[in-house]
This record gives sequence, structure tokens and C-alpha cells, in this order.
Amino acid sequence: MTIVLRLLDEVSYDGRPVAGARPADLLAALVQQRSGLADRRLVDEVWGDDPPAVPAKALQVLVSRLRTLVGADVVTRYDGGYRLTLAHDQVDAWVLDRLVRDATRDLADGNAAESLVWAEAASGLVASIGESGGAGPLGDLRRTAEARTRTVDRLRALALSRSGRDSSALDLLRRVHATDPDDVEVLEALLRSEAVGVGVPAALERYDAYRRRLADRLGVDPDAALQRVHRELLAGDEPVRTGVRYDADELLGRDADLAGLRALVRTGRLTTILGPGGLGKTRTAHVLAREATQPRVHFVELVGISASEDVVSELGTALGVRNSVTGRRTLTAGQLADVRGRIAQELDTVPTLLVLDNCEHVLDTVASLVAFLLATTRDLRVVTTSRAPLSIAAERVFVLSQLAAEDGAELFRRRARAVRPDADLPDEAVREVVARLDGLPLAVELAAARVRTMSVDEVRRALTDRFALLRGHDRSAPARHQTLTAVIGWSWDLLSPGEQRALGRLSVFHDGFSADAARVVLGGDGPDLVEALVDQSLLAVSEHDGVTRYRMLETVREFGTKRLAEAGGVDEARAAQTAWALEIARGVRPDVFGPGQVAAIDLLSMEEGNLADVLRRRMAAGDPESSVPVLAALGALWAVTGDYPRFIAMSGPAASVLEDWEPPPGLEQVTADAVALLLVYEGFMGGETAAELVGLLARVERPEQPWTRVIRALFVEAASPAGRVDAALAMTGDDDPRTAAMAWQWAAVLAENDGDLAGARRFVDRALALVNEGTTEWEVATLHTQRAMLALNAGDHRAAAEHATIAVPLLERLHATEDAVSMRASVALAA
Repeated sequence: MTIVLRLLDEVSYDGRPVAGARPADLLAALVQQRSGLADRRLVDEVWGDDPPAVPAKALQVLVSRLRTLVGADVVTRYDGGYRLTLAHDQVDAWVLDRLVRDATRDLADGNAAESLVWAEAASGLVASIGESGGAGPLGDLRRTAEARTRTVDRLRALALSRSGRDSSALDLLRRVHATDPDDVEVLEALLRSEAVGVGVPAALERYDAYRRRLADRLGVDPDAALQRVHRELLAGDEPVRTGVRYDADELLGRDADLAGLRALVRTGRLTTILGPGGLGKTRTAHVLAREATQPRVHFVELVGISASEDVVSELGTALGVRNSVTGRRTLTAGQLADVRGRIAQELDTVPTLLVLDNCEHVLDTVASLVAFLLATTRDLRVVTTSRAPLSIAAERVFVLSQLAAEDGAELFRRRARAVRPDADLPDEAVREVVARLDGLPLAVELAAARVRTMSVDEVRRALTDRFALLRGHDRSAPARHQTLTAVIGWSWDLLSPGEQRALGRLSVFHDGFSADAARVVLGGDGPDLVEALVDQSLLAVSEHDGVTRYRMLETVREFGTKRLAEAGGVDEARAAQTAWALEIARGVRPDVFGPGQVAAIDLLSMEEGNLADVLRRRMAAGDPESSVPVLAALGALWAVTGDYPRFIAMSGPAASVLEDWEPPPGLEQVTADAVALLLVYEGFMGGETAAELVGLLARVERPEQPWTRVIRALFVEAASPAGRVDAALAMTGDDDPRTAAMAWQWAAVLAENDGDLAGARRFVDRALALVNEGTTEWEVATLHTQRAMLALNAGDHRAAAEHATIAVPLLERLHATEDAVSMRASVALAA
């Protein structure tokens, strides 16, 4: 929704001015009291010290006048008074309130980037506030909004500072600090941003001046948070950086990620950069380390650690602690405890940033050590990179994103030109390569390196076996990054045998999967295995309309498929996927043309890709018992959504599978449904398989589904195509109202095809008269769609618009996008 009622900068509704002081005051009074105001209170608010002679009548006239400007349904009568019926995001003053709340919440939660978005929007609204000199409700409303200026500026300033945008924050922080010098949060942010943007001496001078003023006024020391910043600034004169590397070129496509990470590092004590191998976690962590404001930064790589017990020793060595205890790498339990204590002492001397890189293979030990260090130090902040979270209380996880398409393409071009400057790099081919590599930076770099001896198009074609192709020759790259196989293999080796088996079996789902699918394919412990794979960054999680879905990067899925084949588990995994598909098909059958149609179509739309994989595989195997239920489910989806090319593509293979097949009693009805759905398209188009399908449908005497009954009558009972109208009309007397309505609708379709438009309109109207609570959404939508088109052809534009308006929301709910667009066009044409 968008703002329709404006009171802060102007008084208007939907872009039209609302003239007059009293209508404006009436609206402002109702905005300030969302639950509504009684008549007497409204009169007092609007007329003030000059009440009308007949208050009730005057109020009624004013409301009536206002309704002519904004609409009768905007100001409604309620419980002896009036109130506004607008949504919270349709009134500018309400939007301002919500923006301030959201910005405050996100800032408190450490989401500085999100907080900044809301604060910037609120700032725009506050800046637009008009004159507020009036004494009435409109003046009160604007003065209240104007009073939020400092709050909004404060939120913007803090969000900018905590996002690492110190230069942008400085002037605003100074202005906000001047209005309240004792605001500790603002002064802390100002000291940090001033140290970065101007220099440490300026920040130290500001702190010292504040400390003296505070002592003179109150005789107390500054807040502990400010003292901590002061120690950090003092230590900044002798910065220490160990293990931090500098890149040969800039890091592409990580600006948004770095902004989010800067905010987390500034506001939280432990931040984990999470993601699969090759995504760029280490390079991103080095950027954070290079620009850290802490006087001491230690970057410790754990990739070379092979045993958990060596983690403490490695960290001690990096900090110069371990050798003070013993010259041996392996330490006793007592020595380990001593080294941990010494590490904590070393890290507690000055504010420090500790980065622990590649923690996934020693996760438990790192988690225990970090928890200990955070509990025993005051000013330590820790950043870890890992394929799995540490799962301790202080941790805030940041999932690193895949490269955007343009950033991935630019990375490919840079690396390709580095190995062959004159290479031809067609945009479309480059984009396709990047897309097939999931925007994984390492994979993109390895692919670009092949341009030394191959064209981009050759690289694209060779990606059918990406693991053989993507072998790098960059001697500066870690060994685990020399090939794409090594990158994914590193994660694979960290999995338990059960988790490896799960990854392999789930790789058969090329279009993502649900928790229910994992349970069918993996068994009762499926949800736990999925959670473990998510923790290892091998599965991505998404949520849409309250439904959680899991997906592998295509690179990971191909790796899993290879491992599944090597283990000889492909047939077993595919059999499990087929069992899942049959469970879906049987589960939706009562509802796909029944009372739960919308939910059934939602489910089928989500799983269409995977179900189609199973269907093609089982038809190729000549397996009608598995093919038919899945075909019936998908056929229903394609019929409802209007995906006619799918029917055309499937009709030939389906007819081959069904040829000479006698369905067992339990599959007769679902076979009839599948055949009827195919026959509509094959039969009317005169396809080669139509006769075979008609013969199969004829063997089912009394189909259960109304659709199937009517289609059987059209193709089995009718002696010829010319007799199909009569066959449909003969079904209109069926005892089942849905079957009768379906017959009237088909009679209309056939009449329209014959050029009898008047008869078609009459037949559709008869069908619409039979609509009741048992009629499905699709049946209602198709009837109104058909009636709209017939009305449009007849020049009855009003009727066309009315029917199209009813059809559109139903079609959209059923994912019938093209039909919905067509109906919207009909509304436009009718207008």
C-alpha cells in the first residue's frame, strides 16, 4: 500500500487537496486517536472555544462534506462517534510513528543497516512537515511530529556510525550531541567516528573536555562505555596488526555484506561469517580486520589445524603466549588451561579484534575457547568464519550472500582478461557461466582461468562436468581452493556418514525440497539430518508464505550426485523420491478439484519441477503405476494454471506408457482423470494419441470427477465431433450440480467454437446459476473468465469488466498468471 492521506506537509487525500480548516482538523483529530472519537469530543477538538449552535448537526454536515472529498468508506460511524478505516501505512503520520518504532527496534537488535533505512525514510517525512502554527488538531499533529526531529536524527546518526559510515555520520552526530551532551550512546559513537574520520587526537580532546565538564558539574567519572572507548583510543597510538593480509585487487560485490558486518562487529561481541566453501568468507574477514578501529587485531588461520587439541596452542603461538609455557606443540590438560588463561590476559590488555578463520573442522573446541575468552575479557570482539555456526549465546550469524549477477560477471571478466587480455567475452555467455556457477566467487575465478586456453562458449559447454573443468593453477591460492572438488570435498569430509548419505540422496531434488520430502527420502531422522546440512552451509533455507524450503547450490548438488553414484545409491534415492511423489499425488487428489483446491495448487506449484522429474523418469521406464498418479496431479495443475504446452509435451510419452495398459481397480479413477486431462488437448487438436486415450477412458464407466465425466461424454458418448454439443447438454441434467455446471460450460465452449455466441452466453449463465458453496475456485474463475470474453465480444463492456474483476483474484490465487493478465487486459479494454 501507499500513503493516501497526507497531513504533515499538506492536507490531501489520494493526491487531491482537502480544502478548509475544519475538515483538516477533523481528519487530524481522528488520526491522533486511531480507535475513534465520540461526537462530543470531536466537536470540542474541531470547534474549540467557538462551538456551533447545534453541535450534532454541524458535525454531521462536516462529516458529510468530508466524505465527498475522501469517500464514504474512509470516515465511518462507530460506537457513538467516528473513526478512520485506513490501514496503518496509508496515513503519513502513522507511517512516521511506525518508521521511528522500526528504526529503534532494529538499532537495539544490532541491525544498523535496516535501522538506517527506516530512519532515512522518517527523516524525509519530518523534513516535509508544513507550518504548525494553528491551535487545532492539525497544528497539534504537526508539532508532535516535528518534535520527533531529534529522535530521528539520533537514530540516523547512530545507524550510520554503527554501519561503519563514519564520515557520513560525523556532522549529524555532532549536531545531536550538541542538543544533549550527556547522551552516552551518541557520544560513544561520536568518539569512534571522529577517531576514524578526523583522527584520534581530536576524539581524545573531545573525551577529555567532556570528562572535565562532568567532574565539575556532578563530580563523577564518565560512563564505563565511554571509558572503554577512551582506553581504545589511547591504545590506538601503537596499533598492532598480526596475520592481516592485503588483497591485490578490490573485493567485488560485498559492499552491502560489509556494511551489515561492520554493524554487527561494532554492536556485538561475536560475529560468525557463515557460508559454503569458495564464497569469499576469508577475504571478507580480512577486509574487516584491515579497517578495524580496535588498536590490536589478530587474524589467526585455523585451516592447517588437524586436531582439536591444537587450537589453543595455535592461538597461543599467534599471540606469542605458548612458548612461555613449553616448546612442544602438544600440551597437557593443565598446560592448556594455563595457556587459555594467558591468552585471555593478553587479549584483555587493550580493546582487541580477534579473527579466527576456517573454524568448521574444529568447531566444538573453538566454541568452547571463544565462550571462555568472551567471559574473561572486557573489550574483546571476535569474528569467526565457518561453514557452521558456533552455536553459543553471544554469537550473531551473518550468512554471506552469493555474488549478484553483475558482480559475478565483472569478476569473471577481470580474471579472464588477466590470463588473456585479448579474450572475447560475450556478455550473454559470461552471464550464463556465472549463473551456472551459483555466483560462487571461487568457481567463477576458476572458470575464468580456463579462458587462457578456451573460449567463453567452450567453458560454458564444458560446465556439464564442472568438477573436471575447474582446476586452478594459482600458486598463491590455498591447496583446498585449487579445484572446485577440493572446496566442496572439504565440507563433505566434515560430515558424518549419515549426513553424507543424506546429502547424496537429497541431491535428486533439483528444485529444492520441503521438510516432508526429506522425511520421506531420509526416514524419521530426516529433519535432524537436514538441520545438520544447514548448519554446514550445504543447504540454503528460504521461507515464503510461511512455508520453509531447502535448496542446494547447484555446485553442491552436482557434487552430491557424483558421490551418490560412486556409492551406488542412485536407484535407491530415486525410488525414495518416487515414493515421495506418489505420496504428494495421492494426498492432493481429493482437493485438487475439491474444497482445498488453493492449498493443493500451491503445493503442486512449489513441487512441480521435482514431480516432473519423477514423471519423466517413470514414463521412460515404462512404469504406468507410478506415472499415472503423478500425471493426474500435474495435469490438474497445468489445467488450472493454463500451462498447455506441458500437456502437448507429455501426451506422446504418456500415450506410450498407457498403451494396452489395464489399470488395476485401485487406479481406475486416477487413470481416467489423467486421460481426461490429456484428452482435452489431444482430442481437440486431433493428436495422434487421441484414439488410444479415448479407448482407455471408455473402459471407466462412471468417473468420480465432474471434469472427467463430462470429457468422457464428449469423446466417448458423442458419435462424432458434431455431436459433442448434444452430449454436453445431455449431461446438464446430472444430479451433481458441479457436473451439470461443467456440462453447461463445455456446451458454451463448443457453441462459441461453432460461432453461436448468443447460445454460448446463455449456456455460461446457466452454469453460473449453479455455482454454490461446493464449486471450486477454478470453476468459478473459468466461468467468469469465459463470460467476460463473451461480453467483450458482444460490446457489453460493463458486464465484461464485472466478470473479469471477479475472475482476476481467483486466477492469481491459483497461479494462473497468463489468464489473470488476459482478464486485466479485458478490464482495461472494457474501460
